[in-house]
Amino acid sequence: MPDFLSIEELIIDDSFHNYSFQKNEADILYWEKFIRDYPSQKEKIEEAKKIVLGLHVMLKQKHAGDEINPNLAEEKNKSHSKIFSVRKIFRYASAVAAILILIVISKKIINVSFNTADKSTNQIATNKLSENIFSYKTANGERKMITLSDNTKIWINAASELRLDKGFGKENRKVYLIGEALFEVTHNESLPFIVHTDKYDVKDLGTMFNVKAYPGDKQSETSLIRGKVEIQLANSTRKIFLSPNQKVVVDNNGGPLVKEKETSVYPLSTQVVLLPLSYDQKDSTVIETAWAQNKLEIENENFYEMKEQLERWFNVKIVIKDDGVGTYPFTATFEKEDIQEVLQALQYAYPFNYTIKNNVINISK
Repeated sequence: MPDFLSIEELIIDDSFHNYSFQKNEADILYWEKFIRDYPSQKEKIEEAKKIVLGLHVMLKQKHAGDEINPNLAEEKNKSHSKIFSVRKIFRYASAVAAILILIVISKKIINVSFNTADKSTNQIATNKLSENIFSYKTANGERKMITLSDNTKIWINAASELRLDKGFGKENRKVYLIGEALFEVTHNESLPFIVHTDKYDVKDLGTMFNVKAYPGDKQSETSLIRGKVEIQLANSTRKIFLSPNQKVVVDNNGGPLVKEKETSVYPLSTQVVLLPLSYDQKDSTVIETAWAQNKLEIENENFYEMKEQLERWFNVKIVIKDDGVGTYPFTATFEKEDIQEVLQALQYAYPFNYTIKNNVINISK
């Protein structure tokens, strides 16, 4: 079962805002499906939605006058009539909680609701690092979908960061990725979309593609779903062009890439190979991009190989106590399971023991 969000967490969630304001089709479909899958959460979802829309009404009225700030909100809280008004809109028993919610998300609601004339500001600005530089970050266990000012859609995987160049949308369309993201790019030949990673750059030629470049991972890879991309390796003049259903894999440590049991490997160098995409035989899901559908796909990976993925997906720390257990190979698909349900399912394939304490998982024989 998933960890259900509280009302307070829902109303500061970007995806839930989009659902409440009916602004993003992917987010609308996600929350509609969530309600169908978990009908017990429907009442809470509706309550949170009313709060978000109620705040929109309040902030719209305030937007014409003074800007809302924490000091002003606290001062207004002293007025019995204002407390009554807040309670009426939020239907919360505590005026203090309502004011806290207002302080936390007032700026967020203003950006979502009132900047519709300036779509660049509305769609790009979430975390402002410095003037004209924006960053989207996800923590372990968190994934999000964003839409940029050029209508490019990006799904960001856990423990990742996507930064936009300060001239994005005007002088260029350059982004910088640490981690993993799936890009559905709106093509613009005069202003190409370029993803910079530590080992290579990916240039859009009208396409949908996935880039995986986590620091510390042994390999980085780019997978092409449709269209065409150009890859420029770091410290090299060589360019690689991918066709649909191909991926390029780069060894991050500079050593040779060895792929056992691969029948369609095309080596470009000792550190770079071309491979076909992998598909789940049950439903034809592309394994390289299954994470964007909230599917955790494991294909012939042992504990050592999937350790970082599990840590990012479930926000845990895994310690493998036995080398023999660490090499057990697994193939499985998970969607709504928590980490304990995943480990219990894997135990059916190979016997091993585990303990969980304070988000630390020890795995042994």
